[in-house]
Amino acid sequence: MARLVSHVRPSRTTDSVTTRTRAWMAGPLLSCGLLALSATVYADGPSASWTPLANLVPGGGSVGTMILLTDGTVIAVSGFINSVDDSQHWFKLSPDAHGSYVNGHWTTLAPMSMPRLYFTSNVLQDGRVWVLGGEYTGPYLEPNWAPSAEIYDPLKNSWSSAAAYPNEVGGCFEITVTSDVHLTKGSPVIAGIYSTDRIQPGWIITTFTGGTPAGIPAGSTVVSVNSPTEVTMSAKATATGPAQAVVFDGVPLACFGDDPSSLLSHHRILAGNLLNNSTYLYSIDTNSWTQGASKVYNDSSDEEGWSTMSRGLLLNYDLDPSIATGQGYAELYNPSLNLWTGISPADGTAKGDLPVLSSTALGFELGPVLRLQDGRALVIGANQHTALYTQSTNTWAAGPDTLGTLSNPFGSIDHALFGADDAPAALMPNGHVLFAADAGPNPVNGKGRTVAGSTIISHIHSTAGMQVFWSVAQANGNSDVIPPFAYITSIDSPHQVQISAAATGSAEELGLVFGGIFSNPTRLYDFNPQSGTSSPVSPPLSDPNLDANGSYFTRMLVLPTGQVLFNDGVSDQLYVYTSKGSANPAFWPVIDKVHYDDGVFTLTGRQLNGPSNGSAYGDDVQSNENYPIVRLQNSAGLVFYCRSRDWTSTGVGNIPQESVRFTLNRAVVPGTYQLTVSAAGISSAPVQFTVTAEEIRGDE
Repeated sequence: MARLVSHVRPSRTTDSVTTRTRAWMAGPLLSCGLLALSATVYADGPSASWTPLANLVPGGGSVGTMILLTDGTVIAVSGFINSVDDSQHWFKLSPDAHGSYVNGHWTTLAPMSMPRLYFTSNVLQDGRVWVLGGEYTGPYLEPNWAPSAEIYDPLKNSWSSAAAYPNEVGGCFEITVTSDVHLTKGSPVIAGIYSTDRIQPGWIITTFTGGTPAGIPAGSTVVSVNSPTEVTMSAKATATGPAQAVVFDGVPLACFGDDPSSLLSHHRILAGNLLNNSTYLYSIDTNSWTQGASKVYNDSSDEEGWSTMSRGLLLNYDLDPSIATGQGYAELYNPSLNLWTGISPADGTAKGDLPVLSSTALGFELGPVLRLQDGRALVIGANQHTALYTQSTNTWAAGPDTLGTLSNPFGSIDHALFGADDAPAALMPNGHVLFAADAGPNPVNGKGRTVAGSTIISHIHSTAGMQVFWSVAQANGNSDVIPPFAYITSIDSPHQVQISAAATGSAEELGLVFGGIFSNPTRLYDFNPQSGTSSPVSPPLSDPNLDANGSYFTRMLVLPTGQVLFNDGVSDQLYVYTSKGSANPAFWPVIDKVHYDDGVFTLTGRQLNGPSNGSAYGDDVQSNENYPIVRLQNSAGLVFYCRSRDWTSTGVGNIPQESVRFTLNRAVVPGTYQLTVSAAGISSAPVQFTVTAEEIRGDE
């Protein structure tokens, strides 16, 4: 049975002279009973603030990637720092009865098929979550770029496999897959492998050090792959029982790691390529892959991130040609045409100035890319530079440099360079961007005296601004005096530090580099699109971890409340950031009507996906949230998030007509509620919404 619930078009007036925006005026009361409620919004408001979540992540572990589900809950994958982390289990944060995430509670969810670290993910239009790849995978979190995919169903709390990323012509590059296994004496079968999805016949079987695993004859290789957990080797096992850390070494046919992907219209996902400039399209409906368009430039998608722009186009900053030529390159992807187009001042396909935003020294890393409320895109560099793209005029401009102060008891480095060499960002309702950066682009070069067998480096010109945990390396790239992976453990004086490993040689004036990529501390910044400036943001006072870690640990997610959920990546304490000011009503989603049909409501309106993806990180994390979230609130202030699905557009910005379906929260009872829809943290004006007993029975 179908029922038209309502149709409302609230009007709004804006005072363009002052910073104060007047209230929306209520639209006409229609016969179907949905009434718009007034809501006053101010450009200025209470000061920004941090609030720690009242409840910690279960088990005392950390979390990584955070994803907003369509029922208003947040899921977060287990981290990789603490002993209880496994990068495989997920946790769910549910808001409390009043819609507060600060007072929300955590539950533990089903694990993925295998541990994954730095993978791509998308929330699908049916409410499920699709994940692909992983730069590091398996119980030993090796750098092996898994091509496998799987889908999480929140209604069933279960994972199922999805089609793996396509094979590469000629295969990928040599990797290892390490797993604990089970052997049976006299049998050539190796069972209990966590995943055989990359293993091929001919791969050699060794240990971490290249030796022969216990129970496996020397020189053994893989003869056949029998199942997702079992292979046959070229010899028979000499023992029965579990064998730890058996290494399978070879070249896989497919690989997908820390590459970007994006949900497109018609139930498709575009995914980049780790090795070259090709892309692939995944069909959600058929669970299959087809070849996508190749990028304009000779540029792999590794380390890059995509931002959804107006008309559903995707913006990509090209790292490979930018770093190779010393000139910035970028391009746009048009899903309707399956076509990449260059937008680079360097070759005349765009106007303006596009800075180079990374370097070889910074590992070809790149910060987040986000469309702003005014339609421009902000690209945050791994170095101190940023860039702004105006799509309407196809013009680039340099944005503000990211600077800060590095201090220690022996002095400071003022105007030190900070960059997003992997870091998160969030577009807040007030239009500003909150982002993280670290001291990676600010290495200190100098000379020092070393003594063989000593951890002391003396006679440094100045230790001002240096930080404990900074890496220490020889300037010439050798490691004959300073051991690999050495770092500062203490700063003793204006001219002396101690490092984590003793020098292996003596030198009077050894060229040294202190710090570099991923160096602490992490600092938080607020980018103001009106002034075009970035300013420091005070971190959570109770979080001591930012000073000691690089920004790549941190994560951000915009909540339906407009607040930013912040995760330092190394602890079980998360925080909510409430920004100053509110959203301009011009960017509010607009509810036009709600239609009921046999247990499902269809909400039709405008701007239902918000002005941007909401949050971004880059290749290592995908947390796009440009989809509608529906919630109800009763007269007692109780909040009920409904499960939305089947939104008709995957774009952002001023989309004139779109719709989304939703089902009622099971806790809803017959009565009158205020209904709002939010996208990327920006909420519509509330409208009066009546739920009948018949509609609730239809949901059962």
